[in-house]
Amino acid sequence: MKLTPAETALLDALDGATGWRAATRAALENRGLPNKRDEAWKWTDLRRLTGNITEAGTIAITGTREPDAKLPIRHAPTDILPRLAGALGGEARIYTLSEGESLSLEVTASVGVGHAIYVVEVPTGVSAQVRERLSVADGGFANIAVLYRIGEGASLDRIVSIGDCPGILAVSSGVDLGEGASLRQTTLTFGGKLVRLETHLAHPGAKAEAVMDAVYLLAPNRHADLTTTATISGPEGNLSQLTKGAVASHGHGVFQGKIHVEREAQRTDARMTHRALMLGDRAEIDAKPELEIYADDVQCAHGNALGAIDETALFYMRQRGLPEAQARAILIRSFLAEPLDRIRDPQIRDSLLEDLVTGLEALS
Repeated sequence: MKLTPAETALLDALDGATGWRAATRAALENRGLPNKRDEAWKWTDLRRLTGNITEAGTIAITGTREPDAKLPIRHAPTDILPRLAGALGGEARIYTLSEGESLSLEVTASVGVGHAIYVVEVPTGVSAQVRERLSVADGGFANIAVLYRIGEGASLDRIVSIGDCPGILAVSSGVDLGEGASLRQTTLTFGGKLVRLETHLAHPGAKAEAVMDAVYLLAPNRHADLTTTATISGPEGNLSQLTKGAVASHGHGVFQGKIHVEREAQRTDARMTHRALMLGDRAEIDAKPELEIYADDVQCAHGNALGAIDETALFYMRQRGLPEAQARAILIRSFLAEPLDRIRDPQIRDSLLEDLVTGLEALS
């Protein structure tokens, strides 16, 4: 396999590495960056689009407070991108949340290739909120790994937003959910040259609850890939997932969701739904919802629906004097708003709904 200039630059950055970093270098040299030959990346060719990005970039993380600690990475993550983030991103920032805390993080990447890794810990019984806002400059490739540890009986609201992103962004999030804990995660993205948002949830069952919602709105030449996996390992767990999207001509949306229910996870209640609108003849949406169930006493379902704007509703609104562009925007907003309406913080909810309206105005 002939390496791209970007891959060669990454290998050079790892030259002389030892231990798991050396193994990461070898894996990159053998397989390269993720590309369409990899089943999990068949609709998102990271290797091709990063091919000529060789200079080193930076990722700045600013928050409402400084991290509690910065620690070196001692163990290798599983997949190649988190491994690279661990190997090249320097020390991991550790945030340990307190009761009622609302932590805001701004993650900004420059031109060039940048890596970062941070960890958020929610101790036993603590209820808290995190808002992450990410952006990447044109000509930038940001590779970010995030780990959330949610303790027993703890509760976390996580809100992630990505505005119009002219660069390339790959975020790999691992979430370890404790027994009896609660996660409510909501994502809003307007895509970018390439945006890949992964969430890998380790769900213990044990009356823990997880809600993972998302919205994507893509203009022409914008790409967003929302990929999630949830492994439920014990009985009496709950999971709800709702993703809604709308894609203009020459935009490309990807949804991949997999729920894995292990044999011990009896009395699981897990539901996953993806619905999207194709706003033009050349809009592209690829969806792959999956259930893999080994328990026999469960309530699990998944659904996927793609379509166009309801022309009857559009005609009805135009008959009442609304210009076509305004009528379309109202219908699209009404369709997309449902996951955002489930955000519990009213200020953040209203802010993201305003961002959605702004994105729709840019499409008209």
